[in-house]
Amino acid sequence: MSNIVIYLPNESLGKQGGMERATHQLAAMLAGEGHRVTLLCRNKNRLGEEYVPPTDLVFIPAALSRKEEQNFLLNLIREREIESIIDQTEGGIVGRWGIFRHRGHMNGVSVKLIAVQHSSQYTYLKHYRTVNRRPSGRGLIGKACSFFYHTLILALKKYRAILLQRSLFRELASDYDRIVTLSKGGIEEFKKLCPSVPGNKLVCIPNIVEPAVLSKEERKEPRCLFVGRLDNPSKGVDRLLRIWEKVEKTCPEWHLDIVGDGPDADMLKDSAQKLGLSRIAFHGFQNPEPYYSRASVFCMTSTFEGFGLVLVEAMQHGCVPVAFDSYPAVRDIISHGENGILVPPFQEEIYSNALTSLINNPGELEKFSRHSLVTSRNFSSSNLAARWAAIL
Repeated sequence: MSNIVIYLPNESLGKQGGMERATHQLAAMLAGEGHRVTLLCRNKNRLGEEYVPPTDLVFIPAALSRKEEQNFLLNLIREREIESIIDQTEGGIVGRWGIFRHRGHMNGVSVKLIAVQHSSQYTYLKHYRTVNRRPSGRGLIGKACSFFYHTLILALKKYRAILLQRSLFRELASDYDRIVTLSKGGIEEFKKLCPSVPGNKLVCIPNIVEPAVLSKEERKEPRCLFVGRLDNPSKGVDRLLRIWEKVEKTCPEWHLDIVGDGPDADMLKDSAQKLGLSRIAFHGFQNPEPYYSRASVFCMTSTFEGFGLVLVEAMQHGCVPVAFDSYPAVRDIISHGENGILVPPFQEEIYSNALTSLINNPGELEKFSRHSLVTSRNFSSSNLAARWAAIL
């Protein structure tokens, strides 16, 4: 068995987000397989809550110089005889903004470096204009400035972002022994930005989602659900409100619950009022489990995701997913027409029609729900442990 460090800047309290939940589950799974695991973090969790780690937890002391951080990590590797480091940040250990700039700076320490790609950079760049758009200006000057920004400035920024990402991927491929993508499509996307990467460096291992403990009292209600950060450029919650406006008119018994918080929360609440939505509720930051239990349909409207942990979590409760086919991992989770529905990217009319059709077809909804439960088990630690064993 191996001595392993898993690096994530924030303490991996699962309530903070998908990456934290995935890191916690990975540490627990590897420890359960008999590995000696150390969670390495910089910061306590953002919520200020007590976190009970599944393994040993070590913090990098605050206010260290870069050289002092390097010595701290090298000493940790030597003292604990670390054989592998799993970097959950794509370059946080070695990279342009990492603890070490290049692998050669690690003073000859022999350790396997594994980078996990929790984002879909290719998809982000593909939808760069959508993610970075700005509201149109007012008046002649405002509209002229908006036109200039969206046609010229954004094009230049996108070109620069592509060059930067290609450079970062080349460095990642050079410095790390293995690069883990969360989907099969993620491997192909990495190759598009970094064609020179050796094929044996890339491997697909999805995030671990342990089976939920289901209550016998779970009863599905006519409710749709969104869980996530209220951030329109990436999560597209504004799209969901426009979609729901059409669904609400034709499905009078159905409600939409929005669980989460974020920078666009106030804007979305204001938009819901302006659209006249009456069967919608913003619940803020909450434990999503009770909402998964009663919801029948889970709605995802993201521009891009690295994986989409909430999809699997919802499916564990028989909650049928409907999502835009806008990033590769979604196709590893949702099989269109079998356990959920995939909609062409950002086609809101098609999405609202598909959602309405699903709501009005109880037989199909029940069939998709059963298949969702089966699919969700593919992401348990028992099914993914062997993949991690193969690269450790």
